[in-house]
Amino acid sequence: MDTLWYLAKLALALIMGMLCARAAGLDRFHKSAALLQTTLVWLLLFFMGVNTGGIEGITKEFGTIGVSALVLTLLGIGGTVLFSLVVSSIVTPTEQSEGIAIAKRKEQSFIRRLYDIVKEPLILVGIVVLGLTLRLTTPLFDWFQSSLVTYLLYTLLFFVGMGMVHKRISFKGVFGDKSLFLLPFYTIAGTYFGALFAPLLTGYTVKEAWGMLSGFGWYSLSGILISDLGFPILGSISFLANLLRESFSFFLIPFFGRLGKRYYHPAVCTAGATSMDVTLVLLSSHFGTRTMLGSIYHGVVMSLAAPILIPLFF
Repeated sequence: MDTLWYLAKLALALIMGMLCARAAGLDRFHKSAALLQTTLVWLLLFFMGVNTGGIEGITKEFGTIGVSALVLTLLGIGGTVLFSLVVSSIVTPTEQSEGIAIAKRKEQSFIRRLYDIVKEPLILVGIVVLGLTLRLTTPLFDWFQSSLVTYLLYTLLFFVGMGMVHKRISFKGVFGDKSLFLLPFYTIAGTYFGALFAPLLTGYTVKEAWGMLSGFGWYSLSGILISDLGFPILGSISFLANLLRESFSFFLIPFFGRLGKRYYHPAVCTAGATSMDVTLVLLSSHFGTRTMLGSIYHGVVMSLAAPILIPLFF
């Protein structure tokens, strides 16, 4: 019952944001909502670090957190790539994918591409580390209560809901195309398939691994949500695992693009929830602009699925 009530409050925050955007007008508060959403993400990550720093003996867990996050990331991505390749080849005959054209793309220097990939993750990790360091080394946040994160999370989802409306997304063309409609299924099933091997390589159960990987690349939500549910260490692992998923996708999408149009499915599924924003340009540049609708649809569904699925495992 507690889980259902928690899900209901998350859904209510999202729906209220969507209704507010429609009531105010699709073109009003667009930039303000986007700016506030980014600001809230940074605040939430900072306080996630503060919250983690308050755990007794947390300094002894740093090595375990990093290694576990990397292992879970590799398992989740590996399962996603394998599942999407095998199942999509069965469900969708090769000739149905002829519409996906490989776009010509401008090559950048390796240093420039590497900088673009690591810049954002380093900033985000730095924000978490700053909060963690201040909690461990100063008395500035002795007043901190974890309930603050809950209210910030609801506010973030409110602005996420507004953002979905502002993007004017329509998926009418998706439902008649199996190759696109099933993309979220490939991502969820593939990620969970890879997580089945987590107990062999980590100290965590399959259920815990499923929960930590259910952010599908939405690192800010997954880490904060799991921490808010009472599992701050697992929240830290989930944050890193989903951040690494996004980072790896920047390498894997161009790689799949060079292999051919058949690899659009593993490319977009690897991107997870980020396929509608952060990695959208990368996907369209390597697989053609005609794939943008499928990428956005996939990202939206994964973003909606994450806050629903994560609480079910904790």
